[in-house]
Amino acid sequence: MNEEEKKARREKLRKGIKVSRIAHKIVMSSFDEINDFNDFMKSAIKREQDLTSKRLEKGASGLEGEELDRYWDFFAEDYQKIGSVFEKLALDSFVVMLYSRVETGMATLCDALRQDRQKDKGEKIGLRYSDLRGSGYLDQARLYIEKVLGIDLDLGSNTQWLEINALKALRNTIVHEEGWINTKNTRFKNYIKRGFIELRNQNEENDQISGRVIISAAYIDYILPQIRTFFLNIKI
Repeated sequence: MNEEEKKARREKLRKGIKVSRIAHKIVMSSFDEINDFNDFMKSAIKREQDLTSKRLEKGASGLEGEELDRYWDFFAEDYQKIGSVFEKLALDSFVVMLYSRVETGMATLCDALRQDRQKDKGEKIGLRYSDLRGSGYLDQARLYIEKVLGIDLDLGSNTQWLEINALKALRNTIVHEEGWINTKNTRFKNYIKRGFIELRNQNEENDQISGRVIISAAYIDYILPQIRTFFLNIKI
């Protein structure tokens, strides 16, 4: 096989490769990474709790009565801070990071699908998803895939899509409202019942709940598989 034949063969193979298939694998790999990070985060917090507990118990050894009470009054905050400060910040940050991965995943698929469409149809698509109007990048990406590329995502009955939009609302609450939420969304009410989130200073009036959101590690364990299922089953 001469060089011209090899070149023609490479070009033929290149044309047969779907960019969106490769992009989809990259997106799924990014969620595998974030799942590993979730495991690491939980393990690190548990390890810190165990080490702090052992250190405090060792320090309390031999103390009795008022002296023991003063010791725990002074040092118990060290252990409580792990959950009330470190774990809370870690979970808030995880929600923000996870939603960012969702947006990045949708944007990656938009660009890849556009490239495949141009290659398959031989047409130039100058419009990008960020050129569209929508309530944020997620909505822009959805509109782009459905309206510009003509791919039916069938989101009307997709429960994972509803979960992703709830994740978006949680992220916005953390980033823009300092964790304060005011909503009638039944999904959030269900999250409270299932222990996924807690509302500090909770108030309920006219079917609307408000309060400062405290995210549970159980929510992260719940939402991650939901997002992976959505991207795994997405039609490309």
